[in-house]
Amino acid sequence: MTLYTVMPPELLWSGMWNEGEDTREIKMNGLLMQVRPVNENEAVIVRLLECPLEAYLNPANMPGSIVPLSGNPGPT
Repeated sequence: MTLYTVMPPELLWSGMWNEGEDTREIKMNGLLMQVRPVNENEAVIVRLLECPLEAYLNPANMPGSIVPLSGNPGPT
């Protein structure tokens, strides 16, 4: 990728690789995913971390989808 800009690279790429500090990992239906809690009972999927390839085709697993947090203490 070639990027032509007058902005300094430090300013352009600052925060690019910073993950949100309020994310956590949960395992649901055999899928390990990173989520961002929105309240005590629900979270938004940020990304899938460990899953079979066909799980990416399921619209319920796409980033931005709401998943329940109840019964998901975290990865085991």
